[in-house]
Parts: sequence; structure tokens; C-alpha cells
Amino acid sequence: MTKLIFPSGPDEDESSNENTQDRKAFSNALKQLPQLKIPTDNNFQEHEHLLASISDYGNKYFQSPEYSQIIQNMILQIVNYSNQTILVPCLIKTDYPSSVLNWINRLPNEQSSPSYKYLIGIIYNISRHDEGVQILNALDATNKLKEFQKDHRITEINIICAMTMALLSTPEQIKNERKRMNNILDQLLQIVNDASKRPPTYMSDGWHISEPSIVLVRLICYERTLDYILQHAQVEFDADSIVKFFIELFVNFHKQVQQNDPLKLSTLTAFCNILWSISLRQQYKDELKENLQLKSLLDELIHQKILIDPTHYVPKYMENIQKAAEGILCNIDNNQINLSNQQQTSILTKDKKPSIMISYAHSDNSVCSQIYNELDKYNSQFDIWIDWKNTKTGYLWGKIADGMADAKIILCLLSSKYYESKSCQQEFVYAHDHLKKIIIPIFILDDKPPGWIAIHTCIMKYVRFRNVKQLEQEKLKELVEMIKENLFGINLTKDEQSSTLPVHHDIPVSQKDAHELVDLSKKPVNQWNKNDIKQWFQENQIPMDLWKLYQFENGSHMLNYAKSLENDDKIESQRQIYSNEFSEVCKDKRLLPHQFTTFAFLLRKLYLEQITNEPTKSKTCQIS
Repeated sequence: MTKLIFPSGPDEDESSNENTQDRKAFSNALKQLPQLKIPTDNNFQEHEHLLASISDYGNKYFQSPEYSQIIQNMILQIVNYSNQTILVPCLIKTDYPSSVLNWINRLPNEQSSPSYKYLIGIIYNISRHDEGVQILNALDATNKLKEFQKDHRITEINIICAMTMALLSTPEQIKNERKRMNNILDQLLQIVNDASKRPPTYMSDGWHISEPSIVLVRLICYERTLDYILQHAQVEFDADSIVKFFIELFVNFHKQVQQNDPLKLSTLTAFCNILWSISLRQQYKDELKENLQLKSLLDELIHQKILIDPTHYVPKYMENIQKAAEGILCNIDNNQINLSNQQQTSILTKDKKPSIMISYAHSDNSVCSQIYNELDKYNSQFDIWIDWKNTKTGYLWGKIADGMADAKIILCLLSSKYYESKSCQQEFVYAHDHLKKIIIPIFILDDKPPGWIAIHTCIMKYVRFRNVKQLEQEKLKELVEMIKENLFGINLTKDEQSSTLPVHHDIPVSQKDAHELVDLSKKPVNQWNKNDIKQWFQENQIPMDLWKLYQFENGSHMLNYAKSLENDDKIESQRQIYSNEFSEVCKDKRLLPHQFTTFAFLLRKLYLEQITNEPTKSKTCQIS
């Protein structure tokens, strides 16, 4: 890339002449910028060359009084340019994120200066692109915007800052800065609510309803924000519930906005993504299911031929409208996804090798590839279904649904990116709730699952990988053992399988030990006796060797131990302690890691249910 080079150290006459030439060149460059077309061949060199030249002028003359009008024009042109989100990578390559943050600090501290609004607007436009989020977070833009807000109390600018910081927020920031995030959510919902009352333009205070809606899509990837929006938002809606508000908004916007409106598709896509997130929650499905207009519109969108503008950028957290619509219908109506005749036939074929499906976020492709390569060593025993091998043609979600239906086991690679992806959430819900498949959770690093996944996975056998660059061989071996155990009822090596058949051992019960079975769900755990504890082990299919090893005296004794298993590290520590003792007591048997973790998570679940059911003195509605 060639940049404009300025001579250094001119005398006064030369400086005056040079400034005149620079102003003309600067003005000409600014006139060329809006005339640039988006190239069809992805060759943006002309854009980048012109942007670099303008940036050089801007950095040199930003505070010069004689350049004030040209600088103002430059800021306006960059705002308009950055509004085309697909062009944001050009701004990044020419270092505009850093330059604009620097220009904000160089402005005089005048609250009324319009330049503040436009410069913050550029940062906001950059944050609408996934690459922009990465670079702005690297530049610590959130904290810089917070500092800026301390000295600037203009409502319009603060809303732009709020939307920008929302797009830049990480899961940890959303979790740890609840008050600030709740305030941002309320501001966004208020704009959406106000704009919803102004059809057909759907504008409020200069904001089109699409912008705050798209930011909401980004935020409700996280469980806490969706709970806040649906249960605790400080905004007065005319509808009976916020779920009903979004349903009516979606249906009415589709009716009232002309088909040729350039913002119609992106707005409907945002609404559809919001409703998709809502449909993943069991408690809201009935409201969606009962609305016949909604179901009719979703069905129409699925079968409608939609032309996508190649110059329109779609962030990774936004799924296309047809995929979102199909996801909603799948969640509210079990019969919406029909398997192809060929796939149904294959499911009934007894001689076919069992299939293992891998559900993962594409950001975790490196981990997925390592797991796939390891499992592929056992391709004589089972097939592996993965999207890049099976979705080259046809409709993506239909192919995935077929693959899930055919699979005996589904491996879910659980990470922060998985929890943020509505497609991944959809796959988990469809596999667990609709198909009732065996799921093996594979946790990546120490990312903690949101509550709605944690409540299902806490009783599942799982594997956790902490070294994602090179997956631990012991953990890979453990994963293979778990797969074989679920497929064949055994966890032996291939050689052992050829000479040994699985044997079921019934637990002998002497007359002395025999007791009448009770409904443990109706008996408080702290009132359980030894026989009740033994029954609990048997009902949950926990190895009785563990029951013999622990010899809990009563329910209170067991709950006290369960209380100590408060996190994965404590569970792993206990597993290591008891593994050796288990081998000694049980004559050199091996305590498999997943056997112990299943036992530990069932204990933790029992403890959490017990304390949840205990009466409390007061209740709060604080979001956790």
C-alpha cells in the first residue's frame, strides 16, 4: 500500500504554499470517497489507498484551525463510509479505529461539538462488524468510551456509546456489570418500543428499529440478558407480555413495510433471531405456539425465495431468516422437521454401523478436527457425522436434522462460542428435547454453561479438555471408552471385545438387607436412612462399588459430602483421592473418570434441589 508522504521542516513561505496544495488534495480525496463502488472481486486496494491518504491528512491537520471545515467534512464522509458495514475491514487495515479514538481525545472539551457525535458514530459502525469488535476490544475501546461518558452527558451520544459497548461486551462483562448492562438493555428496548408505534417508517429519534434490534440479537446470546428482557425490563409495553410484543411487532412489520424497503429483510431477520432465542426456553413456547399468525408467517418465510444482497454484511451472531424461522417452528412443533424417506429407511437398517454426530461451533474447528481425527481411527466400529462432510448440498438445517435423527450418540463441544450460537443451541435442544438422544458433553477449557444447558448436562457423563492446542490423550481415550460403553454396553479395548461378551450382574439382596421401596422424591434427603441411600444408588444406576466405598450413614451425611463438590476442580480432586482407595477396596478395579463425575454431579444436583426446596425468609428478583 502506497501512502502519501509529506515533506518535513519547510520554511514559512513553503509551508503556506504546501498547505494550499494539501487542502486541495485533501478535498479531492474526500470527494472521491463516496464515489467508490463495492467491488465484486473483493479487490479493495483502491479503497484502502484512498482511505490511507485521507487518514494521513487527518492525523496531520486534525487540530489545525485553518483545516477545521475540511476536517469536519472528513468526519462526515467517514461516518457515511463506515455505515456500509461490509467496508469496515478497509477501515481496520488503514488503522482508523486507533486514529478515531485518538481524534476523540484531541477534540476541544465542548459538549455541543457535533464532531463528538460523528466520531462516536464511526466507532459504533466499526463495532457492527465482527472484525471491528476484535480490534476495538484490543484497543480497550469500552473503557475509553466509559471515560468519555463521564464528561459528556448528551443523551443522543450516550445512546450511541451504549450500543457500541453492548456490541463489544464479553460474557464476563455482561455477568459482572449487571447494573450498566441492564441500563443499556432498557435503553435499547425503549427505542424499539417507541419505534414500534410509528409505522410504516418505524423510526424514533433518528433511530430505525433495526439498529437496536440487531444489538439485542447480539446480547441475548447470553442467558442472563434474555431473562432480564423478558422478566425484569423497566420499559412499559402495551402488550400483555414482552413475548407477545415481539410476536406482534414481527407480524405487523412484515405487513406494513414495503417489500422494496432496503431495511425490511435485516429487520425481520433480527426479529426472527430474537424469537428464536425465546423459543429455546420451555416456559415461553406456549405463547409462540398459540399464535397462528406467527406460525403462518414463519412457514411463508421458510418457503419464500429470498434474494440476499452480496454487499450487505451479516454478523456471525445473526442467522439467516429462513434458518431462524425453521428453528422456531422446530421448537414449538415437534413435527415441523420431517426426515427424508431415504433417511427414515436408513434409520431402520439394522446392519448399518452406528453413527456418532459432532455438534460444534465453527470457532472451535481446531478442537473438533482433533476429536474427529481420533474417532476416525475407529471407523470400522462406527461412522462419524459432521457438517462439512454431509451438508455440501441441500438445506443445511434439514441435513443436520437428518444426521441427528440417524445418530446413536451426539457429541456436543460446549464452549462460550457454542453457548452464544443459536444454531448450536438449536442442535442441543432438538437432540435432547425432541429426539431424546444420548448426549456426551465435551467441555472446552473452563467455559461454564448457561443454566438451561447446565441443568441437563449436570447428570451426564462428560469429558473436559483444557489444552485445546493439543488435546490430552488420556481424555481422548476416556471419550472413546464412553462412546463404546453407550454403543455396545462395554468399555473394553478392541481386542478384549472380540473375546468377551457384556455381562449384567444383578446385585444380590439378602433377606436382612431387603426393605420396602419408597418414593424418594417425597421424602426429604436429610431423613433418608441407609436403605434409602442404597435405593438412590440403584435407581440412578451408580456402581454399587461406590455405595460400598462411601458407606454414608444417613441422608445428612451424604448431603454434607455433596456440599463439598461445589465445582469441577473439587470434583476432580475427590476423584483422584478416591480412585486409589477404590482400586484397593474393589480388588484392582479401575474407577472410570466419567463414572465418578456422574456420581458427583448427581450428588450436587440432589444437594441443589434440597436447598432450593427449603423455605427462605425473603426473595429477591436480582438477576444471577
